[in-house]
Amino acid sequence: MKKSIILFVALLSYVTVNSQYYYLKDSTGQNPGGLNMDDEFPSGSGLPSGWTQILNGSNASPSWSSINTIPFSFSFNASAVTKYKVSSSGVLTFKTTATTAPAYTSVALPSATIPDSSVCILGIKGTGSNDKIMTKTFGTSPNRQHWIFFTSYSTTSTTSWSYWSIVLEETTNNIYVVDQRHGAAVSGLSIGVQINSTTAKAVTGSPSVSSLAIGNLPGQVDNHFYKFKQGIQPAYDMTTKSSTVPSVLVLNQAPFTIGGKVSNFGSTTVTSYDMNYKVGASSTVTSNITSVSIASAGSAIFSHPTTWTPASIGNYTIKTWASNINGNADLDNSNDTLTFNVSVVDTVITRKALMEVFTSSTCGPCKPGNTNMDNVVVPTISNYTIIKYQQNFPGAGDPYQTAESVARRGFYGINSIPRMEIDGEWDQNANSLTASIFNGFQAKYAFVKIDFISAIYAGPYVRVKATITPVANLTGNLKYHLVITEKKTTMNTASNGETEFFHVMMDMVPDQNGNNMTSLNANTPTNVNLITNLSSSNVEEFHDLKAVVFVQDMTTKEIYQSEWMDISKSLVSIDELSDNDLKILVYPNPSNGEFTLNYKKSNDNELSITVTNLIGKTVYQETANNTKGEYSKKLNLSHLPKGIYMINLVSNNIKTTRKIVIQ
Repeated sequence: MKKSIILFVALLSYVTVNSQYYYLKDSTGQNPGGLNMDDEFPSGSGLPSGWTQILNGSNASPSWSSINTIPFSFSFNASAVTKYKVSSSGVLTFKTTATTAPAYTSVALPSATIPDSSVCILGIKGTGSNDKIMTKTFGTSPNRQHWIFFTSYSTTSTTSWSYWSIVLEETTNNIYVVDQRHGAAVSGLSIGVQINSTTAKAVTGSPSVSSLAIGNLPGQVDNHFYKFKQGIQPAYDMTTKSSTVPSVLVLNQAPFTIGGKVSNFGSTTVTSYDMNYKVGASSTVTSNITSVSIASAGSAIFSHPTTWTPASIGNYTIKTWASNINGNADLDNSNDTLTFNVSVVDTVITRKALMEVFTSSTCGPCKPGNTNMDNVVVPTISNYTIIKYQQNFPGAGDPYQTAESVARRGFYGINSIPRMEIDGEWDQNANSLTASIFNGFQAKYAFVKIDFISAIYAGPYVRVKATITPVANLTGNLKYHLVITEKKTTMNTASNGETEFFHVMMDMVPDQNGNNMTSLNANTPTNVNLITNLSSSNVEEFHDLKAVVFVQDMTTKEIYQSEWMDISKSLVSIDELSDNDLKILVYPNPSNGEFTLNYKKSNDNELSITVTNLIGKTVYQETANNTKGEYSKKLNLSHLPKGIYMINLVSNNIKTTRKIVIQ
């Protein structure tokens, strides 16, 4: 009997501990676990592939979705659950027999109007046509996340739209409520987990919680989330949330400070702790941090007092963690350590900063912004790249706006013009641009090199070839973009008084989503070889085009490097630009005698280059003992008389000839 009583007490204790939740607020500007890297757009208007719609919009009255299956084992309140449904009023319930969907109002939790076993974002409503609920599963077993995404939902207390998600996490059984994006300020929300009509864990401030997301940013950089965890919150629990150490370091700038952000996940205010870091297999470096006061759910920035000097260039793995919290052990070691990689280099590349301007010929304030940039700042700076994206408002909008230019504006979360981005980081009116502001970005080191091989127009096609080579190991969601711009346009004159427009975007190749990098490893290039058809574009003069290539982190928006090249007209057709055994491109053509010769060999034999006049006399000759591959060389024929000549390339009995004109 005694054993039975002991067993009953132990079981009761287990159920008590596990039949409750506590929550932690995370404001690091990311999604939980970093698995979901998708941008936040309405269904059908830019939302990435893989999402499944489970409830349509236009729900005048609160409605339930169909019943859905959780794609992995999951526990709610210490009990296994396999299915759920979601209401257009922001409630996910595991009690799938619930009938009446909760009303479009925010109420304090717990509430008898909410089904048992529910997760709540009360105060949002799916009454609009775009207000849809989507689902998608990220990651791989046993660390998957199932996302239930409320897209473009309006709110009860305001007329603003907002984006929220409820996330179920495999193995940990954590539940997240993610605050992602909104228009005007959002408030009047009740967020929490309800076990039954008498027991719930709600976010402090419910039913009047306000959104923490910055605003209309479709990426993760402004996201916040609440993590609901089963059990009793430990008294002492700290985690290192993020690092302030750059991913690439230059050796001659050592020593380096190891720093970052720590958060208190425990219930007790932290007044002292040990901060530790470890580089590779080296010894742990520990320092006691005192005179702090980090409240429960609070965070603090740390800078370890012991600096680090790498022995040499190379790649290093660094771990940081807190311990000895107020003299006590950390009670949850599962979240202690942050591990990150840095690349130490001795080579840096001069940065060519990219200025992106969002403007329109119908926008009155855009004219002084463009005038300041084009006539005041640009003449005083160097080593820059410019792209201007004409927009579809105000009024009828600029006739040279495209779906890609509008989508690029959405990528940055821009909802007014004029607006300007420098390397995806400076977000202001171009009228505020100064040379000193630009030079501050230009002075930053770059660790990516972009080399153009060719940029050729063979009407109506443009073919661009280049190489993108990191000089350090890079991390992040990096892509490269190819943009075709026209140096000057005049046919989009509208109502703001501008008659000339410069650096106008004509095409993004293949579109605004960019192209995947095939390598982020040091000295391993990504080859660019893209063709686009400009027949449907607004190009006014095809001899007035530039090709722009830039590398961007699609999550943080930072642009790592940019480069541009004038596009030259080719005398050959696009078919002749395709790959063959011996390919030759010559540009500019005609020229004053200085040509660039690009060629590709598929063999290792000696290459003969000869130039003949129209009567067949050789006027220039050289040999190149190149192995197979692609090459570019300058050819100076300016000493020859004006006229028509033939360039002949011969290798392995294969001959290719092109006509050139010296004028």
